[in-house]
Amino acid sequence: MQRLILGIGAIMLAIPTPSSAQQAPAAGGVTVLPRLVVTPLRRETALVRPTSSVTVIDEEELRKSAAADLPSLLKHYAGVSIIGYGGQGASSNVYLRGMSAGQTLVLVNGVRSSSATSGTSSIFNIPLSSIERIEIAKGPHSAQYGADAIGGVVNIITKQGGQCADGRNTCGSITSGVTHPWGGYLSGDLRGRTEDGIDYSVGGSILGTRGYDFTTPLAWGHEPDDDGLLQGSLNVAVAKEYGWGRLYADGLFARGRSQYDASPPSANEVDTDTFAGRIGARVKHSDSWSSTVELSGNLDYSNNVRDGVVGSSEFDTRRYGIFASTEKSFETGEVRHVLVGGAEAYREEVASTVDFGVGSRDLAAVFGQYSLDYGALTIDSGLRYDHNEQFGGATTYNIDASYELVPELVARASYGTGFRAPTFSDLYYPNYSNPNLKPEKSRSYEIGINWRPSEGTELDVAFYQTWLTDAIASNPPTYLPFNVARAKVTGIEASLSHAFDERWSGKVSIDYRSPKNEDNGRYIPYRDRFKAAAEVSFAATDSLDLTAKLLYGAARYANAANTVKLPDYVTVDFAANYTVDERASLKFSVENLFDEHYSTVTNYRAPGRSFNLSFTRVF
Repeated sequence: MQRLILGIGAIMLAIPTPSSAQQAPAAGGVTVLPRLVVTPLRRETALVRPTSSVTVIDEEELRKSAAADLPSLLKHYAGVSIIGYGGQGASSNVYLRGMSAGQTLVLVNGVRSSSATSGTSSIFNIPLSSIERIEIAKGPHSAQYGADAIGGVVNIITKQGGQCADGRNTCGSITSGVTHPWGGYLSGDLRGRTEDGIDYSVGGSILGTRGYDFTTPLAWGHEPDDDGLLQGSLNVAVAKEYGWGRLYADGLFARGRSQYDASPPSANEVDTDTFAGRIGARVKHSDSWSSTVELSGNLDYSNNVRDGVVGSSEFDTRRYGIFASTEKSFETGEVRHVLVGGAEAYREEVASTVDFGVGSRDLAAVFGQYSLDYGALTIDSGLRYDHNEQFGGATTYNIDASYELVPELVARASYGTGFRAPTFSDLYYPNYSNPNLKPEKSRSYEIGINWRPSEGTELDVAFYQTWLTDAIASNPPTYLPFNVARAKVTGIEASLSHAFDERWSGKVSIDYRSPKNEDNGRYIPYRDRFKAAAEVSFAATDSLDLTAKLLYGAARYANAANTVKLPDYVTVDFAANYTVDERASLKFSVENLFDEHYSTVTNYRAPGRSFNLSFTRVF
């Protein structure tokens, strides 16, 4: 706690007091909840008066961040926890509101990105250079997205095309950089609009780092060597508007080779391929009625090797799907109504050196949504039925509402149910599975407020509870999974952002939760119980932007018996962005400035102090 106080003190000394600062509307560096289009309801909706907790990370935040990869970026946001088995290239899991990685749905442009065997997404293999923005919709969204959206949804939007900001039809950028631990990277993108009105974007990146030793000597299979990463990626997007609607397609492919520790002759490197893509059409029947059809595909492939020799654990999971929906809006007096109906179906396939016995399964769903806007009142609701050929059906629903009590002060409340489908590994992994498993089920509610007293100030507070039943658990010595566990997570999130003047802005957040196993009253292992974050941005000159971030993670338990604790930690990140001219810029950043030694998993070292220096040229 003393380190937290000292760290906050260092940040706060750099922030002028309100009495010595003047508020400025729309000032440079202002952190304001974006008023743009997001998709927590699986349809276009303006983020002006949301009925549930939504966080949007835009390109400006990505540019200013010191984060080297996606897990490092996400860990600073309220409601988000990252459990990492090392640094860049290491397996990392994202938890929303105390729910596990398998209970958190990760999408790429709305397409599921998770493995059908592990149930988790390879977020470490999605490079920041390919991302345009990230939408984090917290709370249950199974009524919109189906299985696994118990804790919420992380939707990663890759770079899209369109006319350039300065009005040109073609533009792009190239970025090169060096890092320590020693490594380097090169990325570039080209985007614009053709004379025929086709919006396009294409980008790619390659990076390599020597890394560091991810494990301590107490870890199983510890090897005293550096664990590095070599990764390449390609992202593409095209779209064209017609009088009748819009055609679009986008995709992201990334391949990485990550090193890790394991005793010989076990494999100690893994090749990971990640792909998510879609082709779609949006048909505009009238000004108030439109329909969408999408075909999508997802690949998650991993192959473990040692010294170039393939190991015994190769997993290739693929998902092919079709999605269709229709949306109709109409008005009755002063009330605006929106009706959405749709269906989707997808097939999951698994090919592996492990004999699962069952290699595929089909899933289908139908859903409906109803939304209402009446003056200061907004209501969103949804109902969905999913059918999985392996365990049967699951019905989920939600009802959310927000009300503007006074101008810019909005109260919201929501209630919803969710479920998580058992994975292929849960059901069929030889000797460690149970084909009779039922889906995990949840019910959650949230109440919150959002207040924007000025253009540069925003306060958001949310209280929530989630009950989980039929949770899948396993115990030694057999480790056979079974449905029995019950859990309850109670939490509070609060964040405040403020622009002090045209140059200074700041942001603070706290995240408290109590993740309890209701069967024995103990805390669920590896769940954050308290987290605090602070950020200050300073436009030192018209050309130089400075950003500092502090993150405090409280101690948490590392085993189900609550006898092993991981200690608390404090990290400080720093980034400086310097505009050389209208075409060139430099960035220098440091993560974990004071080289804090900490872990989010027992015997796995989180990254220590790391540096990044890059140069970007736009054209």
